[in-house]
Amino acid sequence: MRSRILLQVVSLIGIFGLLGSSYAHAASNVANGFKLSPVRIDATIEKGHSVTENVFVTNVNSYQITAKAEINEFTASNDESGSPAVILDNSQPAPANSFRAFTSTIPDITIDAGQTATVPVTITVPQNANSGGYYGAVRFVSVNTANGQSVTISASVGTIFLITVPGKLTEQLQLVDFSAAQNGSTASFFSNSKNLQMVTRLQNTGNIHLAPNGKINITDGGGKVVETINFNNTNPRGEVLPGTTRKYTYNIQKQDLFGRYSATAYLGYGTLGQVLTVKTSFWVIPFWILVVGGIALVSIIGGITYVVMRRRNSPRHNAHVKK
Repeated sequence: MRSRILLQVVSLIGIFGLLGSSYAHAASNVANGFKLSPVRIDATIEKGHSVTENVFVTNVNSYQITAKAEINEFTASNDESGSPAVILDNSQPAPANSFRAFTSTIPDITIDAGQTATVPVTITVPQNANSGGYYGAVRFVSVNTANGQSVTISASVGTIFLITVPGKLTEQLQLVDFSAAQNGSTASFFSNSKNLQMVTRLQNTGNIHLAPNGKINITDGGGKVVETINFNNTNPRGEVLPGTTRKYTYNIQKQDLFGRYSATAYLGYGTLGQVLTVKTSFWVIPFWILVVGGIALVSIIGGITYVVMRRRNSPRHNAHVKK
């Protein structure tokens, strides 16, 4: 259990380094960082061909350092954020589409202080490879520091690779959820319009990464569009990896909502221009209106009951009954 927790912690640290431009200094305060670019490389490689992509590694220290390259697989994290979860334990079984299996070994490289080294990463796709997506990371760790100590594997920075091998590609997204939410909790009724969000969860059931994009229109009860949300309109766009679910959350900016609203998402994805359209509705009614309405309803019911009972107990009504 202890080793498993340690691996998870190291993986998390590796992710933070992977997504940033440089990693934090070690606890000894000895500067042993790298600066790396690009952070992400997308490439399409035909079967039976090779592609070499350059990664630029800068030594930001005041002394010479030797960089060791580590080649790992990665998948999406379990929190549906789309963040890469690097598989640091290379003894684990490789996925069906293994990035490591196609990537040539990268020799250690010595970089002088303040200098940048060009590191070629060669990926060779065999003729019998599966079509689809291959996902990996090339990380760099320091094997020497100013005091001669090695840096731990967690102190790393890297580039993620999203490789497409053409052929029989299945581009398919399925909607898991499309709901309004408040502070992260989905619902269909809200007592105020503060911190409202639209939450969309999409599952990739194909074999290649997909980047849906489009818009969400929010309309009032009369059909008027009160707000338009751009969906996944970033550069690069957030991908949904095969076999994973990704959650996209966007804040609703309009604050004076009242009544019933509809939200419609128009999402496009894939090379064939597939379109996914989905609609939901929600209510926003302030709590004080509910209280006043409840009191009014109780008062009306009480008034009607009082009138009916009084009529039944009136002398005229009793005399009529005796006849």
